[in-house]
Amino acid sequence: MSTDNEKIQRLISIAKLYYLENMTQSEIAKIVGVSRPLISKFLTEARELGLVKIEINDILKDNVQESRSEELCKKYNLKDVYIVPSSSNKNLNDQIFMDYSLEYIFNQYKNSQILGIGWGNTIGGILERIDSKDRHIFSGTVVPLIGNAPVSHRNYHTNELIRMLSEKTNLISKYLYLPFLCSSNIEKEMFLKTENLREVSYYWNKIDCSIVQIRNFPSAPDLATEARFGKVLQEEKAVGIFLSYYFDINGNILKGENDFSIQITLESLKSNKKVIGIINKRVHPSAVIGALKTGFFTHIIIDSDVANLI
Repeated sequence: MSTDNEKIQRLISIAKLYYLENMTQSEIAKIVGVSRPLISKFLTEARELGLVKIEINDILKDNVQESRSEELCKKYNLKDVYIVPSSSNKNLNDQIFMDYSLEYIFNQYKNSQILGIGWGNTIGGILERIDSKDRHIFSGTVVPLIGNAPVSHRNYHTNELIRMLSEKTNLISKYLYLPFLCSSNIEKEMFLKTENLREVSYYWNKIDCSIVQIRNFPSAPDLATEARFGKVLQEEKAVGIFLSYYFDINGNILKGENDFSIQITLESLKSNKKVIGIINKRVHPSAVIGALKTGFFTHIIIDSDVANLI
């Protein structure tokens, strides 16, 4: 009994540091003397045991937010804009955003058969929140929208995201065993002829719902922009990126002579029934405006503070 009480007290202490003291998981890990992933596990356990209760005032039903959502739909020719309430607490804000995003994606994917997944830390965080008890919500096939990045971040390894998602749901995974960036056009042409890429490309043209994170430019990871684009992104004033497509504030997609990337084509993306853009609190308004002006997004999930700036 004493051991159980000690464990609960430890979970409470960690939860207080994270939610009340606004400390990062890495900072807490140093204090407690364990790894950051273990801190993440403790926080999840604290929520599951009911030690942490997050109350959200659902302002999405507020007339002001509904009006703003309608305005953005008309302004950018979107089918739906889902505005997530913002918090001044960074850690809590991320938790709220990812929880709301997952619920929205659940609802948008209903009765669909093919799901496309991009990359990014927010997308990775959303997928981690899926519980195996919700397995029945997702069925059909899931495919990556882009090859794997040569970086250590798991959230930029699309096969890893696909694997995690398929293990938690009834989705059948289709992996892309290729890097997102080829060294030359000859290498890219060689990959285009592989059975693996032909199979994934087949699904790209039939996707019901794609999940794509919108990010700022410049941002990390850099994705070899200098080698691919030279000075083009600076000269053409790039403001943002989705998948590995860079764009300016007017929605023009910027191209580089050495950009030999493996990702869903813009033509295929345009044919997707739904393309949901993920826009967290850290995305600059210019990146949001540029992304929406490209015309590839049909739905967006957006932080309320950002929504009020575009």
